[in-house]
Amino acid sequence: PSLAELAADPPSLVENGKPDPAITATRVAGALRAILTRETRSGAALAGFYGSRQFQPLFTADGLLSARGLAAANRMTQAGNDGLDPQAYRVALPEGPRTAERIAELELAVARAVALYASHASGGRTDARRLSTNFDVAPPRVDTASALSQVTAAADMAAALDGFNPPHEGFRRLRAKLAEIRADNRVAAREMSDTSATRRAIGLERDIIANLERWRWLPRELGEAHIWVNVPDYDAAIVSDGRVIHRTKTIVGRHETQTPVFSHSMSYIVFNPAWYVPHSIVRRDMVANATRDPSYFARRGIEVVRRGRVVDPATIDWSATNVGNLGFRQPPGERNALGRMKFMFPNAHAIYLHDTPNRSLFSREARAFSNGCIRVFEPERFAEVVLGLAMPGENWTQARIDTLYGPGERTVRFKRNVPIHLVYFTMDVDASGQLVQHADIYGHNARVRAALIGQRS
Repeated sequence: PSLAELAADPPSLVENGKPDPAITATRVAGALRAILTRETRSGAALAGFYGSRQFQPLFTADGLLSARGLAAANRMTQAGNDGLDPQAYRVALPEGPRTAERIAELELAVARAVALYASHASGGRTDARRLSTNFDVAPPRVDTASALSQVTAAADMAAALDGFNPPHEGFRRLRAKLAEIRADNRVAAREMSDTSATRRAIGLERDIIANLERWRWLPRELGEAHIWVNVPDYDAAIVSDGRVIHRTKTIVGRHETQTPVFSHSMSYIVFNPAWYVPHSIVRRDMVANATRDPSYFARRGIEVVRRGRVVDPATIDWSATNVGNLGFRQPPGERNALGRMKFMFPNAHAIYLHDTPNRSLFSREARAFSNGCIRVFEPERFAEVVLGLAMPGENWTQARIDTLYGPGERTVRFKRNVPIHLVYFTMDVDASGQLVQHADIYGHNARVRAALIGQRS
């Protein structure tokens, strides 16, 4: 419905939808200038936007919402199907007699609602970094001035507002599935006496909405060619021109050593890598073993280095030693934990993709076994496809890759970096339109869902 049709709207303002030519754009502009001049810093963006257009109204005309204003208000009532909260964008009509000042207030109410919708649609409603230290994301949030400038230039207001949402096919499919499920649930609710079924239906909607929220954290441009690692699906896909050209299994971090969520660019591959063991892993997983068994590091082929020299780990009192003063290196070889190659996108988390000498774990359905990095099944094939994108025209075949194996590290730096996205989606929609669900292995979906429910409350 339009705002004029809502029962709660005061008749004195809407006058049954009849225009009042006496409330001119010039009078409303003067009222806007006066209101925004009094505004504190919170209204600076609106003051800047309206100041740039000499305070001419955008959403009102002749004492009513204009066609543009009505289109904006009507589109925002459908925000529930976007996975957003339409109540957050409902325009409260000012009370009292219809004057230029009241219409200026209405103009600003619509502008604020549009700006808030744009912010939520583009960047989400939660502060991801506060929800988890494993969310290292920078949502492409649209600010107030940009949002209003974009809708000003748009011929189709509904399409302009829709455009603030992520453009990705995965988001669009999941959003369509939400709208479908919500419609089904409304029909079922009229006939349903089973309260547990009702709760399950509501829970399903909320889980989809939490996944849509995380889509809003992604860059708008994923890259014509990119790597997509969905942690709860234990899956890595290589995508080119919107099509998956290679897919493989992965092993991801355990619950206590989670694989973080972030985007970066892969820039090189190291063959025959040495493993420089992070001190966090040494402290958590190795020191206790070395304390019980002096031969622990030697048996695993890990060199202990002090001041640039390899020392005998059996001579060290591990119960009293600060491991931060030591280095730990596992040379290339059959026992190396990284296998025969690692795929590098240097980042603050020290996360990368790599081979593994222990490939038996890939047969498991649930594969959260690593210290945070991502192990790749059949890495030779994965490397061949990546190098085909990163090194065009160089004919990187598995046979050529085989020539790089040996005792020392060999690095192949890319001509073209390949964007990589480590994501966390517990729901997606497959090509046949079926909703596919994955276990919430780190509890991230539950965390986002709870934050959204708390915000609504």
